[in-house]
Amino acid sequence: MEAYPVFQGLRRTHYIRTFGDYVELLWDNKVTHYLWSGELGFRTLGNSNFLKAVYEDPMPLHLELRENFLEKRLVKAQEQLGRVLEGKTVMADLSGGKDSTAQLILLDRLREKIRFNLIAVYVHMPYLEPLENISFAERVAERIGVPFYYKEADRGMIRYFLQRDSLPKRGDRWCTYLKSKALREARKELKADFEAKGDRMLESGKRMKKLKNMAIKTSFIHGKTLNLIYDFSAAETAKIVKEHHLVHPHYLQGIPRVSCRFCPYRGLYEIQASKNQEVEDEGFLEDSARTHFRRYYSMIVPWDIFWELSLWRFQPSLARLRLQEMRNVDYGEFVSITDVRRMLASMWEVL
Repeated sequence: MEAYPVFQGLRRTHYIRTFGDYVELLWDNKVTHYLWSGELGFRTLGNSNFLKAVYEDPMPLHLELRENFLEKRLVKAQEQLGRVLEGKTVMADLSGGKDSTAQLILLDRLREKIRFNLIAVYVHMPYLEPLENISFAERVAERIGVPFYYKEADRGMIRYFLQRDSLPKRGDRWCTYLKSKALREARKELKADFEAKGDRMLESGKRMKKLKNMAIKTSFIHGKTLNLIYDFSAAETAKIVKEHHLVHPHYLQGIPRVSCRFCPYRGLYEIQASKNQEVEDEGFLEDSARTHFRRYYSMIVPWDIFWELSLWRFQPSLARLRLQEMRNVDYGEFVSITDVRRMLASMWEVL
């Protein structure tokens, strides 16, 4: 995950990001990692096999907002897309997070210059995703003035995978396949000519590689995919949604991204900070995880530790490394969940 600036008052003091089960603080001349457990993160004592396994290189740190970046993007988009989008239908993927919301705002503004149909599409993942995300996404579309199309991923298939494979894990994200399938179905149902995705290069190295062709060509379209924000920074998309009063409440709670509560790529801090988010039938999810635990993890760790550390996110070999990492920390130096919530939320207070 990209790093967020941390502010005290109006002064930026450092940056923060999460990856794996670590919270990383980046100062001008040092980097400190804290391994999360419960309500606290404990400073790590050095490199380790688990850190190497889950480490993600930090993306370039971007804080400064480009002058008139939104208006300049609209002018450039009109120049490139005027003839392409005229009379067409654009389906905009909407999660309610800052990037998809910022993209929807730009597309709506672009309709003032180009005549095209715009529909916001929200795909809900039963069992895995907070129920409150549905109403927030609908409120975003209503506030912007765009038709809202609700699509639920195949509930029967989700139950099937949960019973067969348990919760999604790193390297086996069956949930991504089902969500992508639902988006393809929605596009067909709506007869959409283009699908707008709010992915950004600075989110991760994978996104950087995926979107580099757009950057090289300074183009907003790749095939039938449209993206107006691919080169925006987190601060720029955050500023857009804040100016339109459409900040997802999870951000203000110190949760760095809007996603499924049971996402295997969420770190333990994020899972702990999100534990009060209501999902559908959490008991069913726990039963599914317990069955999988008995098959593959019971020889490694007791159930209560397995569930407390959300080890369902990892293959058994990586789960072993995660347990060993508990010996690689200084329990006398730590940050609290309150500290980290405040740091991650501070950007939204300043922009």
